[in-house]
Amino acid sequence: MKTLFVPHLPNRHFINRVYEFAVATDSLFLDWYIDNSSLYEKIKSQFVSFFRKIGIKENRFVTMPLLFRPEGSAVRFNTALLNYVLKKYDIDAVVLSQAWMFDVEGIEVPVVYDLVDDWLEVNEAIGVTPKRLEKIRKDLRYSRGVVTVTSSLEEKVKPLNPNTITVENGVYIDRFANARSLKRELGLEKKKIFGYIGGVDEWTGIAKACEAYRQIKDETNAMIVVGENKSAFFRNLKERYGKDVLFVGQVAPQKVPDYFATLDVGLIPFELNAFTHNAYPIKAIEYGLAGAQVISTPLDYLRQKHFPFVRFYPIEAFAQAMKETEKTAFDFDFSALSWDAQARKLIRFIKESI
Repeated sequence: MKTLFVPHLPNRHFINRVYEFAVATDSLFLDWYIDNSSLYEKIKSQFVSFFRKIGIKENRFVTMPLLFRPEGSAVRFNTALLNYVLKKYDIDAVVLSQAWMFDVEGIEVPVVYDLVDDWLEVNEAIGVTPKRLEKIRKDLRYSRGVVTVTSSLEEKVKPLNPNTITVENGVYIDRFANARSLKRELGLEKKKIFGYIGGVDEWTGIAKACEAYRQIKDETNAMIVVGENKSAFFRNLKERYGKDVLFVGQVAPQKVPDYFATLDVGLIPFELNAFTHNAYPIKAIEYGLAGAQVISTPLDYLRQKHFPFVRFYPIEAFAQAMKETEKTAFDFDFSALSWDAQARKLIRFIKESI
């Protein structure tokens, strides 16, 4: 069975759930790009995307032209061209995580929908408009099956599509086994290191985490942020907190485990709403796998996991929590959380569904 995975966002600088499943199952991956950092960059990236050639590079990454506006015409264009690609490369099934750009009903091979986040509530901050919400609901109904990232999200989907299961995010255990601390390299030896690694959009609460750290900053500690985008929000964040926080920027994927291993305390300061409550941040597992303690806002699904290395506080209490939390040893078996284990579950479901 030849499967094409279509990611919601094709960012491979950090762990991308859809890409990891494509790799773990030896499948193809639709490689596309858009830059929303400014109106100019957005238009430029959309123009470049429209003129990409159809092909396969590195034996895995599928490229094709994509249209982004107007949404109705773009969906019809993209779906028709996707059908051409599916036929050209004898692809048997699609695992679709891209919510806006394709029409499940019009795709000519079986589709399994991977709902990577909670897009079942109107949320303008993440692009879920009322019109897009109705489209997502329709796509879920027409899919052969639906995979959700959390069991709480699974329950929301089942009225739309009873053939729904949960396949959680995973971790690369072997990569973290070989990770090494970069404290000496970063000039942070003998300091307690707080850190945030991952997406740095406003909804992640990263600004509030930086402010909490500023309140407790002294010569015994430091805070690093690994991740970057071109948004005005992030530029302003670095300008405001650049003297207090070390902004590392993007790093090569193979180097990311070393930054996790550098931390004593990992931070998950997400804003609280339906979207984040039903999220399962991969970084929560990765912080723990690297041996760090985790301070998180009280995300509903993450609280249900009862990880011994995660402590929950409202964002207003982060400064005090950062003072009190120390890196300590804990006992936890991560083997069941590997990407390989999750991929095997996904492949069984795809085969059963199509």
